[in-house]
Amino acid sequence: MNDFNRDELRRALRDTGDNSSNSLDAIVRATSGMNFSRSLSRRRFFLGTGATVSFAALVAACGGSEKTGIARLGNAPTPNELVEADVTDIALLRTATSLEHNAIFVYEAVTEAGLLSGDAAEIAKRFLADHKSHAEATASLTTELGGKAYTDPNPRLQSIYIEPALKLIVGDEASGIPATDDPAADVLVLAYALETIAGATYQAYVPLLDDKSLRAAAMGIGDQEARHAALLGVVLNPSRLVSSFGLPLSAEYQEDTDVPAVAYASPSAFGTQAPVPVILGAANESGIRTTVNLETPSLNSMVYEYLDAEG
Repeated sequence: MNDFNRDELRRALRDTGDNSSNSLDAIVRATSGMNFSRSLSRRRFFLGTGATVSFAALVAACGGSEKTGIARLGNAPTPNELVEADVTDIALLRTATSLEHNAIFVYEAVTEAGLLSGDAAEIAKRFLADHKSHAEATASLTTELGGKAYTDPNPRLQSIYIEPALKLIVGDEASGIPATDDPAADVLVLAYALETIAGATYQAYVPLLDDKSLRAAAMGIGDQEARHAALLGVVLNPSRLVSSFGLPLSAEYQEDTDVPAVAYASPSAFGTQAPVPVILGAANESGIRTTVNLETPSLNSMVYEYLDAEG
């Protein structure tokens, strides 16, 4: 291997100011065949270092621009600033009120459509009255705290859960969605999920409320929502009705007789806050029906006070 060709290297470095476009090739030719594996003396080390610095300066000079931005097509959109919103007692109450209006919307819609009859229609009528009472109570508490009461269904839950679910039940010709084969059963399943989610929401809000006097109200309303869900669960699954001893009730106690009633309960995990899967609508060509997972309101589903200004 050849050693440094000092003369050629000096000429290449001297020529960088005269012809920068060809200087890189000149240095490559001047340094070709160098033995980089040899041990360098101190003097040779400094010579090599000087060449490296000059080479770096050369590369910078050849660049011709100091811009380091990434190339792109078009203009980048201006990012939207996120609104900082605290989870206050008012926000919690407004969100709870919005859930009550979600339930009110569903019960009024199915009643108007005549999808329920008999005992199921009476249950829906009673639950509708309860939810209207709950909405008035939470709205009143919101006003007492100095907030503005919310009087509409929760917009996010309405758009991603309620409206799609109702379309699966009654059908939507514009979207090519056929009506379900058993609308009454699907309505009860949807109502069960709504009541379960409402009860779980109040349960989750109890420890979040700063005003301790509001916690009792939340527990009271949440208890009624849980009772709604339990009754609907019995209607949907009467065979799962059990006694307080965990034994199935005999048929004689499930009928209207003079025999004293035995205490009973609907078996389930009490206080669950997990999503509630709901199977609705007509089956597709493969025999599969649509599953909608209802969940308690997350942070992006809460009805913060700033939403009034946006509306």
